[in-house]
Amino acid sequence: MEPSFCPYCGEEHLDELDPTELMVDNQKWIIYHYECKVCGEIFDKIFVDEDYDEYEEDEDDENRLWS
Repeated sequence: MEPSFCPYCGEEHLDELDPTELMVDNQKWIIYHYECKVCGEIFDKIFVDEDYDEYEEDEDDENRLWS
């Protein structure tokens, strides 16, 4: 869900910037960035994709080193 107003000035004129995706503790986080056209403040909304599971256990994983 997109924000309907700026949390800093309350105006409804927002630009959505390119989102950032990253992995945190085997969870996919999507960070949406918004910029207010009125006051110029940039703020974020973080979405954690609970259904994303890139890692699947494998018997060979016991012998791998993760860093």
